[in-house]
Amino acid sequence: MKKIAQIALTTLLFVGVTVNAQTQLKKGSVTYSMTMPNATEEMAAMGESTITVHFDEKMQATDMSMMGGMMLMKTIVPNENKKDSKMTVEVMGMKYEITDTGEDASKASNSVGNLENAKDIVYDKKDTKEIAGFKCYKATVNMNDGTKSTFYITEAIAPQMVAPESKIKLAGYPLEITTQTAQGDMVMKAIKFSKDVPAEAFKVGEGFTKTTMAEFQKQMGGM
Repeated sequence: MKKIAQIALTTLLFVGVTVNAQTQLKKGSVTYSMTMPNATEEMAAMGESTITVHFDEKMQATDMSMMGGMMLMKTIVPNENKKDSKMTVEVMGMKYEITDTGEDASKASNSVGNLENAKDIVYDKKDTKEIAGFKCYKATVNMNDGTKSTFYITEAIAPQMVAPESKIKLAGYPLEITTQTAQGDMVMKAIKFSKDVPAEAFKVGEGFTKTTMAEFQKQMGGM
């Protein structure tokens, strides 16, 4: 359970930090499927997982559903002031709002595929595929630790926003991402795009108990 929680947390932070629309499509929702083709038995227990990214000109929200909906996680990130970011988690009937997931917490997290640790990007516009109705081409990101992440990006949606410290940014919006983790490759692929954003996408629901990230991870590690 602890490994599952760690993968979920780092994935959400990764998506929340690196995927953002600002100039082309100014509003929309992208739903990704998340799989680990060579996962261990423990990681396979995650079951079906989906991630939906909602964005408009001011905010971005990321919803993750794991273990067939048994674990639900949400981040809400303002475009201008990430210190006001919010995160909620629903697992096994318990609902938590993590109170210290602002800019510093996101930066401190060693999230998978974070471009802050990228060395360079190699584009191959001849390697293309259609994903969720968009034509995409390949971008290979070489990391400083020797690992690689493979992206298929579209220029029809605004390029990603990265942390100010990052020297590398993609030329387009990623609709497929393959990253290397200690548990094996993780693949995120867009399965749906919508120009509509649900009204509740940028809101924290009711009934959440506020806790710190350290307190939450301690509780998860004890399950």
